[in-house]
Amino acid sequence: MIGKGKIIEVTIEKSAFGSEGIARFGEDKFVVFVKNSVPEDKLKVKITSLNKRFARAQIVEIVEPSKYRKKPFCPYYNACGSCSSQIFDYDFLVDTKTEILKDIFKNTELQGKIMPVLKSPQVLEYRHKVQFPVRQTKNSKRVLIGYFKENSHDITNIKFCPLMPEIINEIVQFIRDNYKAGCYDENRNKGLLKNILFRISKTTGEILMTFVLNSSEDDFENLYQKEIFKLFSKIKNNFPSIKGAFINLNPNKTNTILSDINYKILGDDYIIEKLDNKKYKIGSLSFFQVNPQGAQILFETVKSLIKDNSSILDAYGGVGAIGIYLSDKAKKITLVEENTNALDMALLNFKLNDVKNFEIFKGDAKNHFINFQKEKRHFDTTIIDPPRSGCEKEGLEAIAQISKNIVYVSCNPLTLKRDMEVLLEYNFKPKLLQGVDLFPYTHHIESVVLFEKA
Repeated sequence: MIGKGKIIEVTIEKSAFGSEGIARFGEDKFVVFVKNSVPEDKLKVKITSLNKRFARAQIVEIVEPSKYRKKPFCPYYNACGSCSSQIFDYDFLVDTKTEILKDIFKNTELQGKIMPVLKSPQVLEYRHKVQFPVRQTKNSKRVLIGYFKENSHDITNIKFCPLMPEIINEIVQFIRDNYKAGCYDENRNKGLLKNILFRISKTTGEILMTFVLNSSEDDFENLYQKEIFKLFSKIKNNFPSIKGAFINLNPNKTNTILSDINYKILGDDYIIEKLDNKKYKIGSLSFFQVNPQGAQILFETVKSLIKDNSSILDAYGGVGAIGIYLSDKAKKITLVEENTNALDMALLNFKLNDVKNFEIFKGDAKNHFINFQKEKRHFDTTIIDPPRSGCEKEGLEAIAQISKNIVYVSCNPLTLKRDMEVLLEYNFKPKLLQGVDLFPYTHHIESVVLFEKA
């Protein structure tokens, strides 16, 4: 019998999406999910939760490690958990992500159409956007900057993260040593500094730095501007690669890190990133892929699925990243985006790349898609790159009625699977799925799927 608290011995068969290994126990092959495990590990595990269908367990002892298990390269592995797959051999991890995709889309229209996941050219120091929550100890008021521990809002004070450029580790330590104006207390919704964000150009090494403050515009003007400005000047003097410094004001008690209230304190508004022969201006609030070298592989994958001289709808276009990359193959790019900051940057980027075959529509994407449908506008290919939550059904239905082909770029295979069911209802057939490893040593998988209207 299996029961909560019981210690059993298992062998991990494979990995599930979300960084858990799958084992089967007993004659009835009862499923047991085990964290921090690698396929072919032989383990003693303790059952921590149990229901009728499966159990979850934690490792008590590694009886015989898998040949694919590696020693964690980060000293914070057990305390942080942000890159939980660093115990995998990298080549095997990429193969594992391919198998996970095959499992997720088993018995669907994508079965047999899953391509091997493409590796990231860079597996360490690849994160070129970093955001840290900031807190401080109750008594000593020591500044803590790092990542939340798993399933909590307690901070692991990260002094070295191997997944981001070394310069960011150095700047963060400098801030710990010099910041004196008080940090956020989440329980009381008091204290000033909530988060620090960095955006780093792989191309130039230049950095944008943003402090997120628990402050209204009036408080900021009256109380903190001079002190923050002095600190920013001190940081920039010590780290010349910081091109611009910003303050974002977010006094709301929310999981949303950034508000729309953003002030430049010193320096420039943007940095430049280059992918192949395309250049992009990226601002402090801009969305852009965190792994630029991986992003180029992703964009090339999308480009390979587009026919020459196509009319392209860039459905959630952001700063124009994918649309501009595809512009050489496009008869026309139609970009739709509701974020004003992103649209301003998109206009700059089209001009920077001398792209003239484009048009931009500002506002709610779903409404524009419905209007295109009413106007009987059709597109050869629509590019969809939604957030982790996937697409709104109504917007996806409208896209399906104005598109010949759809290229869906997904950062969550589970919402991709859900949205695929909507597209199937409109007679779109998936032709292939290509995974790209944009986030080495994590469980995340980026996917590109080509849908053609039958």
